[in-house]
Amino acid sequence: MNTKEFAEKFIKAEDEAWLNGNFAGLEKMEDPKVVYHMPPPMPDVAGFEAHRQYILGNRQLTTSLRQEWHYLTGEGNLFALSYKATGQFAGQVPGLPPTTGKNFINDFLFLFQLNKGKVTEVWTNGSMIFN
Repeated sequence: MNTKEFAEKFIKAEDEAWLNGNFAGLEKMEDPKVVYHMPPPMPDVAGFEAHRQYILGNRQLTTSLRQEWHYLTGEGNLFALSYKATGQFAGQVPGLPPTTGKNFINDFLFLFQLNKGKVTEVWTNGSMIFN
């Protein structure tokens, strides 16, 4: 499977996890020790179980979540995706000013590293806008 095919399969697995709480596909694609390097002030998310808990926690904080993933490029064991999410906060996000009831737009770039057909490391950078 080439990187674009892998990325498209990964996008489907991420959507299934975020939108439906089904992690089976994502678990097959991520190394158990995967690390998501998050932009400050957020801490890194280390391990598949931590990533699963991160998604579950954020699913409880948001309503009307809409996600757009786009494959940008890839070669060898690296690929890049753009990500845009919109929705409304239904709870308070730790470390942020009061967000309950506010709409948000996340606009991020993800760079993925693969090893033996699994995601092992992810670097993220982007912005979150509240309105």
